Amino acid sequence: MKYIFETYHLNILDAENAGCKTILSPSTGAALQKERRKLYIVYHNNELLYVGEANTSIKTRFQRSCSSFNHYIIKGKARGGYKGYKWLHKIDNPQRSLNVAVATFSAEYDDKRDFIEAIEGELVYLIRNKHGYWPKFQNEIHFSNCAGAKEIAEGILDKIFNKKIV
Repeated sequence: MKYIFETYHLNILDAENAGCKTILSPSTGAALQKERRKLYIVYHNNELLYVGEANTSIKTRFQRSCSSFNHYIIKGKARGGYKGYKWLHKIDNPQRSLNVAVATFSAEYDDKRDFIEAIEGELVYLIRNKHGYWPKFQNEIHFSNCAGAKEIAEGILDKIFNKKIV
């Protein structure tokens, strides 16, 4: 399986009683491509916070979550049932400077969401199995038995640790 592995820095800027804004750097890279399947791991220091899947630019994914979070904070109700990422809330997560590792998959996987979600599920399980905890803000994972998903998840997790990220 072909994918590009990159790391980014994510700053969360808080507005007084008005939610937040995210700034991702660097501003170039494969993870910023539109319509490419990707898995991302949000972390701070040695703590893995969240594993997600997206088919849009990672910057757009974070902006959309921030928009939903802001709607929830300002209006007091979820937008379409979604409140945005739990790790955006400064009470739940006081860390405003986070890191993001992203595996962007080649175009042949654009229509294989089930397979990418299987890798996501394996990755979350590996974190639990190897570190003794679920990612702190993980609220769902998708389980499927897809051949090769576990091995790819192990490779992604190894890349994170080999880069001495966590």
